[in-house]
Amino acid sequence: MNISAVEDRRRVTMLKKISMLLMFVLLLTLAGCEPTEKITGKKGEVKDVTGQKDPITTVVKDPNPLTKEFVVYRVQKNGEEILIPEKVRYAAGKKTREEAALDALIHTDPVSKQLTNLFPPGTDVRSVKVKGDTATADFNQNFASRGQGSYTERMMVNAVVCTLTEFPEIKKVKFLVEGKEIDTISGHMDLLDPLTRNPDVLKKPGGETKADSTEKDKK
Repeated sequence: MNISAVEDRRRVTMLKKISMLLMFVLLLTLAGCEPTEKITGKKGEVKDVTGQKDPITTVVKDPNPLTKEFVVYRVQKNGEEILIPEKVRYAAGKKTREEAALDALIHTDPVSKQLTNLFPPGTDVRSVKVKGDTATADFNQNFASRGQGSYTERMMVNAVVCTLTEFPEIKKVKFLVEGKEIDTISGHMDLLDPLTRNPDVLKKPGGETKADSTEKDKK
């Protein structure tokens, strides 16, 4: 083997070593520049997005941005004839806010364990139409499908009235079942005429009757 061939082999070996060294340095540089941002996902958990391209930091306040907050009136388990207001977030969808409020009342469970839902299974809201200061709530047959005692009937009806009259323009509520007028559910309340909010079933935390409800009924 001549001297020229030996020198060529040495050059090739040297170039290989230099190439490997440059690749090693490049890998170290890329590792040091790796993105390490995090995003907040649903329910507040933190997700690591290390290595993603163009990471974005996003705070998700509500998993469903279409939900709205409604005040609904719940019945107490202890049998006391006092309704308790609860704030509920509910997806209205294509329904009106009044229909969604009643859906939230009927189809969600109370937050407090001291409260209960008295509506018969399968109860649904067909529509709520507002004309002037009166809301006409039309329910399916399940709303009046079983005989309720006087307590259940009174509290169920009052819960509907109080929930709808949370909207300031609504003063009275008319009840329909399957689009038709009803005189009563189980014989304990007259439902032919629109009902106003009953101040006797609403009390402040201190135990006083809600005065503004009384004033509303007088108007």
